[in-house]
Amino acid sequence: MFCIRHCFTSPSSSLFRVAVRSVGFASSPSFLSGARLRFPAFHSQHLMLLSSSPSPSSAFRSRRRSSTTSSVHSEVSAASVRARPLRRGRRRRLLKWLLVGTLSAFVGFCLWDIFVPSIREMDDPVHYYTDWKIRFYTKFPWNAISSVVGFLSNIPIPVLLREPIYGVYVRFFDCRMDEAAEESLQTYHTFAAFFNRPLRKGVRPISHSLLVSPSDGTVLHFGKVINGRVEFVKDNDYELHEFLGPVNADTRVGNALYQIVIYLAPGDYHAFHSPAKWRVFEKVHFPGSLLSVNPAYVDWIPKIFCLNERVVLSGQWQHGYFSLCAVAATNVGDIVITNEPVKNRRVHETEQFSIFDESMSFRPGDKVGEFRLGSTVVLVFEAPENIEFCIRAGDKLRYGQSLVLQPSL
Repeated sequence: MFCIRHCFTSPSSSLFRVAVRSVGFASSPSFLSGARLRFPAFHSQHLMLLSSSPSPSSAFRSRRRSSTTSSVHSEVSAASVRARPLRRGRRRRLLKWLLVGTLSAFVGFCLWDIFVPSIREMDDPVHYYTDWKIRFYTKFPWNAISSVVGFLSNIPIPVLLREPIYGVYVRFFDCRMDEAAEESLQTYHTFAAFFNRPLRKGVRPISHSLLVSPSDGTVLHFGKVINGRVEFVKDNDYELHEFLGPVNADTRVGNALYQIVIYLAPGDYHAFHSPAKWRVFEKVHFPGSLLSVNPAYVDWIPKIFCLNERVVLSGQWQHGYFSLCAVAATNVGDIVITNEPVKNRRVHETEQFSIFDESMSFRPGDKVGEFRLGSTVVLVFEAPENIEFCIRAGDKLRYGQSLVLQPSL
């Protein structure tokens, strides 16, 4: 009765009769037939309340469906929870066996390549090493490692980290930042930019000698090229053409071939400059390994300069043949020649190439190129037999410094 009074304004209305039938009366009850009832005004909210309230049967069906659905979901979730550790276990076992198989194959290949020398000796009799330690060292993927280092060296370093990172390198390798064009370490946004920092003007005066040092570094060896063989250390020599390629290095009467090897340490200035007034007719790039050219390794590994990647500039000067060779090394797979587009030296390159459409002229001190992480410069040149050097093995050089006594040339 309370619901009827609040939902209808008159007992004679059609809505009233429908509501009465729904609760079980066939017609209007007698106690309401002659009564004058007063109902409050009908509002739309009452109709919304009536329509939204579910019937007992629909509520029961809804509860039954929800209980059935929840039970199914709980069973599925329980099954997925039970299956999850099984899937994880399978993935872990698969990854473990893949890792074990890969490592076993790699170790087996390395051991076979190191301790079974016959096939390697037949394939490469010139550069074959009988010492298994040398074979083990040269088998490491130094080219790939150097490529990764080169990529990392070109990643910008946050300003706050530049001072501590570069500072450790400066102290460890004794870098002369007072000679740099920019002494502040925070101005170098990448490690490559810091490594190839330019020098201040006038900090390297160029000697008036006809032959000057092409770079900063340490003299490893110098002397004559005898019978077409280049000697870097005692009992460690090789053919000139093996190192420079098919060049015409025949000497004039009264002349001889000489060579000077200069090692650039990690803390040195890493550009190389023209050592004389000469004209370059040919540039040849020899793809190769990226083994370390530290003096200890040069003494240990024969023919290391013939194995490593290098760029040879060949030409003429006033006394005949003249060449400058930039040898790459570990972490140094990028050699840039001035006035030439930068070329990426690919690890998979196996063919040498020569590009020079026209000759290039250099004067003493002119910048020829640079390493994008340091190595070795080798000079092979023709000069009079009475030449006198003013350097010794182990001397520390600065580019532009005289290498020979002036009266001898």
